[in-house]
Amino acid sequence: MSSFTINLMGFNWTPRRRVRPWALAGPIVILLFCLPLLRPLRHPDPRDISDNETARLATVQAIVERGTLALDDAQVRPIARTVITLGNAHYAPQASTMAVLLSGAYWVMTKMGLTFADHGPTVSYVLTLLGVTIPVAACSGLIYRMARVFELSRPRRTLLGLICVFGTGLISYATVLNPHAPAAVLVLCAAACLIHVTRSPSAVRTSPWLMLAGFCAALASAIDIPAIVFLALFLPVILALRWPIRMRVAGVALYVIGLSAPLALHSALTVPVTGDLLPLCYHPELRTDFEEPKPAPAMIEDDADTFTVSIWQRVGESIGRCLMAIVGEHGLLSHFPILLLGVIGVGKIMHRHWPSATKTLAGASVVGAIVIVIAFATHKTDWREAMFAARWFIVFSPMVMFWTGAWLRKPHRVQSWVFTGTGLAFSVLVSLIGATGPWPREGFDRWTVVGATKNLVSQDNATHEAIAGRQ
Repeated sequence: MSSFTINLMGFNWTPRRRVRPWALAGPIVILLFCLPLLRPLRHPDPRDISDNETARLATVQAIVERGTLALDDAQVRPIARTVITLGNAHYAPQASTMAVLLSGAYWVMTKMGLTFADHGPTVSYVLTLLGVTIPVAACSGLIYRMARVFELSRPRRTLLGLICVFGTGLISYATVLNPHAPAAVLVLCAAACLIHVTRSPSAVRTSPWLMLAGFCAALASAIDIPAIVFLALFLPVILALRWPIRMRVAGVALYVIGLSAPLALHSALTVPVTGDLLPLCYHPELRTDFEEPKPAPAMIEDDADTFTVSIWQRVGESIGRCLMAIVGEHGLLSHFPILLLGVIGVGKIMHRHWPSATKTLAGASVVGAIVIVIAFATHKTDWREAMFAARWFIVFSPMVMFWTGAWLRKPHRVQSWVFTGTGLAFSVLVSLIGATGPWPREGFDRWTVVGATKNLVSQDNATHEAIAGRQ
């Protein structure tokens, strides 16, 4: 649409375009894909819902209907194996911030006559749509805006937004109620605010954006605890700005002011229950079904060789777990190899004449990803809890993938495009398969792509048999 100028009483006025088709294309495609696949529509039976999602929905119900985070006996019964009992009260093990945010929407639904007791699947569908699906769809439009930093054309910015959603597993978790997808979107929101700050010519006008960056990063951390890595790593980005020292210090102060509200909410919800800032899921000693680990065989302190062997065994186990997290049955690259292109993009940022703050932000994306992978690989022993691919890695995957824009802005040989297209096609196909059922009740006991495909085929066969029986 070409712009035109209107002369109004001697003043020239050029109307701005209000609708940007390329910016809206990504969110529309995501919504059209996700809406028929949302878990409450495909699996309305409560017996098919995972304990994690059931516990979160039960917490939302308890907040609105009884004004407490504690679950009643009826809610505890289907998820007894994961509920933590403190005194006479029963609690869901996950962080409560997301449930509190969703409780506002459920309160409105109760005023409209929609309750879990009478319209359970409908309420779950709406909460999933508001809490997860719409934020993921908006993520594509956000990346379209962020990609201006790479000076890409509009079609390529739209493509980048879709790649970050469809090629990283984010779309897989857009169909089920979970904290990882909205946390990933909030991390991107914080990064978008920082990118805006780095490109703004005025330091004074960026004050609200620094506060918003802190707010988004802190809210992501309150929803999904691993996101706290980025809450800390985004601070050096402010210190790397080309501002005077006092302005950078003031920027850090504004960032801290922005993060105070979400952390205060998280503290108010968590400390009275656990006694610290960690949710109940990080207190295994409080579980009623927790078994004390068996004591390790006594090691002779004087035997240096035995001590050395023990150390190398632990190092070997840690390396093996990290490799499992990268290329194993729940591995990052065994599901989404296109993420390597994001790492290559970060390398191009580091080797070009980009602003220091942009380089720091790109480096923070990769460092945060490495820290989270190592943390979960060395401390998580039951990979069945990782669900499809690894749900713990969703929080950083779109952020790493965003730096693919640095690769897209340059011409490449045909061989490079073919290799990249193959990796992208595989990653997208895996993500689409995962979207059909990323969080089954019992998890996956094999390469999750095979497990998700098997579950999909089994469900389709059961559906056809049910239809045939009715006829």
